[in-house]
Amino acid sequence: MSKGDLVLSLAGLDTLAGRLRSIKKRMDDTRHVDRKLGDGELGSSSAFDAMEAFMDGWKDGREEIDAGLDNVAKSAQEIVDKMTKLDDELRKALREHKKEGRSGN
Repeated sequence: MSKGDLVLSLAGLDTLAGRLRSIKKRMDDTRHVDRKLGDGELGSSSAFDAMEAFMDGWKDGREEIDAGLDNVAKSAQEIVDKMTKLDDELRKALREHKKEGRSGN
């Protein structure tokens, strides 16, 4: 195979898109877990403060991660869909060309 040959695993991209959607769904599901911690449950107030700081930052970064997962999943699925459509069109065109060749045209 030469350096310019394109090799693309449509099954792999399709699997990737599905896995990314699954990750996004699982991340979305964690939004519904809103457990309030009581005094002393983490052992000290500094641990509680650190947990709150992390959760506040996580809320901000989560939207970016969500958007990134969504965009990559959509892009992968679009590639699969377009390449599959192109492959079908090329297959049909080749069959048509072969038919025309046999009929003597």
